[in-house]
Amino acid sequence: MGIEGHPLLLQPQEVVGSFKLLKRLATGGYGTVFLAETGGVPVALKFALYGPQDAEEGSQVDARTLKEVSVLHRMAHPNVVALRGYHRWPHPSTGYLFLVMDYVEGPTLSEWAMESRPSPRQVARLFAELALTLDFVHRAGVRHRDIKGSNIIVRASDARPVLVDFGSSDHACAAHITDGRPPPGTPSYRSPELLRYWLRYPKHLTRYVYQPTDDLYSLGLVLFEVLTGDFPYPTNVPAEALLGRIRAAPNRSARALNPRVPHELDAICERMLRHDVTQRYPMGADLYTDLNAALERAPASWDIPLFASPPPHDAVTEESDEFFDGNEEAREMRRWARAQDWRIPG
Repeated sequence: MGIEGHPLLLQPQEVVGSFKLLKRLATGGYGTVFLAETGGVPVALKFALYGPQDAEEGSQVDARTLKEVSVLHRMAHPNVVALRGYHRWPHPSTGYLFLVMDYVEGPTLSEWAMESRPSPRQVARLFAELALTLDFVHRAGVRHRDIKGSNIIVRASDARPVLVDFGSSDHACAAHITDGRPPPGTPSYRSPELLRYWLRYPKHLTRYVYQPTDDLYSLGLVLFEVLTGDFPYPTNVPAEALLGRIRAAPNRSARALNPRVPHELDAICERMLRHDVTQRYPMGADLYTDLNAALERAPASWDIPLFASPPPHDAVTEESDEFFDGNEEAREMRRWARAQDWRIPG
């Protein structure tokens, strides 16, 4: 198949099957996503960037995309993006796979945190709902394996979180694809136990079995970012150095960086990020229980925004590339947070 039939060359206003492309939404290492419409209904089309004709890499991506289809077919939940179907393009049997999903309008969680200036109460409610969503996902035998702020959309219609991008996901009955290597995902969001595995088996002699606790640890990192605008440790470092940073800060406090974070919410976040997996929340339902209890006891101070009004863009200190892990959205969030006024009103 020639380059003229590659998804990266698709442009808005082109027609793919019954879908008219409206806007390219995002592009990653393995896929590109368009907003499209069919019969006046908006949908999201996610195209794989490699096809079965692209040697070993193509067969891996093709298999992973089909696994994503299998995973999404298992789940029908208001906080999980819905799959409508899948096809191939430009040839119906040998072309690039593309998924047809509901279009979820709204900012990513990282964008929402910067734009909305949420209060601790709003954050706790949103993460309580995410905890129940992950509990549902995990009890269905699915592991997302790439939880981060850019893979959570805060739906514009009702401000509820929606988990998207299951391209790195796995489920109990799925065929193995990654051959013992660490699963696809974002390195800086990997749990300590996954990092230890990576260091113990550098030649990939065994396959790491992802657990619900891995996804929940990643969610803890997202919560820390939302509460502080920063990451608990530098990210663009080798696995051994990253694990060392985690061990050196076993009780990293969000409140220490942002005094507007309530003590009880800080304690929940700290438990989510403990180095010892046995001290963390085993399932999303357990996390939900603590967040819901904290919300029931929360005083009026939980309604004070976590951040002051954002300053002009040129007032934000630029960040060195030293610890940049490729997540531009997260870096923008850190730049923004460093310019905030942390003084507690009143």
